[in-house]
Amino acid sequence: MTTDVQAPASARASARPPAPDPTDRRTRALTRAVVALCTAAITVEGFDLIVYGVAMPSMLADSNLGFDKSLAGTLGSLVYLGMLIGAIVCGPLADRLGRRRLVLASGVIFTLFTVGCAVAATPWQFGLFRLLAGIGMGGVMPSCVALAKEYAPRGRSALVATIVLAGVPVGGVLAALTAAAWGESLGWRGLFGVGAALSTLVFAGAYALLPDSRPGAADAPDPRATPSTVSVGSPGSGGGLASGGPTAEAKNPSPARSVLSDGRARTTVLFVVANFAVLLAWYGLNTWLTQLMREMDYPLGSALQFTLVLNLGAVIGSFAIAAVADRIGPRFVTIGSAALSAVAVVGLSLGGNTVVVLCLTALAGVGAHSSLTVLNDWVASSYPASIRATALGYVSGFGRGGAIAAPLLGGWILTASLGPTTVFYVFAAAAALSAAALLAIPNRQA
Repeated sequence: MTTDVQAPASARASARPPAPDPTDRRTRALTRAVVALCTAAITVEGFDLIVYGVAMPSMLADSNLGFDKSLAGTLGSLVYLGMLIGAIVCGPLADRLGRRRLVLASGVIFTLFTVGCAVAATPWQFGLFRLLAGIGMGGVMPSCVALAKEYAPRGRSALVATIVLAGVPVGGVLAALTAAAWGESLGWRGLFGVGAALSTLVFAGAYALLPDSRPGAADAPDPRATPSTVSVGSPGSGGGLASGGPTAEAKNPSPARSVLSDGRARTTVLFVVANFAVLLAWYGLNTWLTQLMREMDYPLGSALQFTLVLNLGAVIGSFAIAAVADRIGPRFVTIGSAALSAVAVVGLSLGGNTVVVLCLTALAGVGAHSSLTVLNDWVASSYPASIRATALGYVSGFGRGGAIAAPLLGGWILTASLGPTTVFYVFAAAAALSAAALLAIPNRQA
């Protein structure tokens, strides 16, 4: 009888679901917090980047500032020059000193100099402050991507990278909405002031809540990296050199040398070319789209709508693209996104019905931004964790040359009276070049 009574009780006990593991709950909460804070940091960076494009008509109309289209393009490029410097310098520093420190220090820099942009009295002051703000922005992005990837659940790295980098177009949406709602009353100075205020709030929160790298993450190779992407002498590879006693330098080469060694040189160069080209297309559209649509005789309200739709398309579409990338890998998704952007931008050059042009604008945003975000995941997955921020910094940093060129090219083309159609053709060609460079990357590296 006793056995008969106890058996059902035992069965009931075994059927009872196990108690939830508080450690798992804390890990999930920490992951969400890291992703949210990194996304917020990239969002305010996106606002401060893209606000220049939506403020440009007001700045060109300000006779006290003395802007023309050529000068607007030159000054617009300086923030991207600063981002190039910041990404190249801060990527290796983040690997050595920690992601948190670099995110916070870089955020303080670009917030202070965005305030400077809002109060600049002359074009040269504005340009100097944009350059210095760009250095801070260039440090934030690779550090946030690398930190968020370390906390990403296995198999979700593309989604996490997309969430974090979606902050750029989300910031663009906020900038366009702010300009549409209050731009006339705020003026261009007020728009930059709003960006500085948002940055202050976000980085104060990051100072209080953002953790540093997950313990041991910097020493572990990426589980998705192929053997060819992990140096036999790198930390976490579990091996030394094939023969002889390895020196300390051979075991632990500098991150800067490692991204070009062990067969990575070709891949790194092609990633840089692809990033250069897609950044030219993406930031070219964000810098010049409002003004280009004004040049094509759309009213200012409609022109701001195009920038809003470009960034909304980027946000919404990039999540669907990332879900596909997590299933089939980043290679063909990134290539297809760049090609989609090229086709859509050619369509934009034709103008025509507003609804059709808005749809093409959304597709251009989906393609350009999705190729950029999934490209970052592809880069991060192609290098061991010990040099991941360096690789992201180098690809992002040298690729910033495309972002630097975009405002300059737009300004020069419009000043030469070649028309907005030519500007669209240049941006479409850049997106096509990105697709071609990505296609040339050896498949084993994906």
